[in-house]
Amino acid sequence: MPSTSETRLAAMLDREEICDLVRKERFARDQGHWEIMAACFHPDAHIRTSWFNGNGVDYIPATQEMLKRVPGSKHWVFPGLVQVNGDKALVESPGLIFNRIELEGVEVDYQIFCRYQSRVERRDDVWRLLTFEVIFERDVMRALDPSKDLPIDWNLLAKYRPTYRFLAYLQDRRGFDLSHELLGDDRPEALRRFHEGESSWLYGAG
Repeated sequence: MPSTSETRLAAMLDREEICDLVRKERFARDQGHWEIMAACFHPDAHIRTSWFNGNGVDYIPATQEMLKRVPGSKHWVFPGLVQVNGDKALVESPGLIFNRIELEGVEVDYQIFCRYQSRVERRDDVWRLLTFEVIFERDVMRALDPSKDLPIDWNLLAKYRPTYRFLAYLQDRRGFDLSHELLGDDRPEALRRFHEGESSWLYGAG
């Protein structure tokens, strides 16, 4: 039987490997390290973001094409809650998506506050991401020059969900097929059902 210390060390190693995986995937995405990014996902992984809903194999080339249209977007991720059960784990991480763009001649910064949720599975003694979901909290936009007004149609903006309204406004203008049914703190019942499904996967047979 392993000692208590050995059990704790093994649990700490699992958590550290999972946190490192989460940080590495977003860093590799932002820096264009595509082979490293691809190695973070299982081949049957499922990814859902504001602009993509599909498998891990297609996600990397799709990201490369997306960055040709919207260059410069970056991500910060801070792995938070890690729950491990054998060879399965869930990790939920506070995150920030940010970019600087020109909108109708005005330079603007926008930031999206969110959480990243992933199922993680160990296969052949290696942890990789099995899912990648974004849970939206809120977003903000400001003109770089505070003397300039934001070139926003405020009546149109008000039609979008409060958790990612500036992102939705921009993505619609860019012609992306944006989902308006994404996970967000403004829909607590849907979020509760999502987390119940995640816990069922981790601790149940599903």
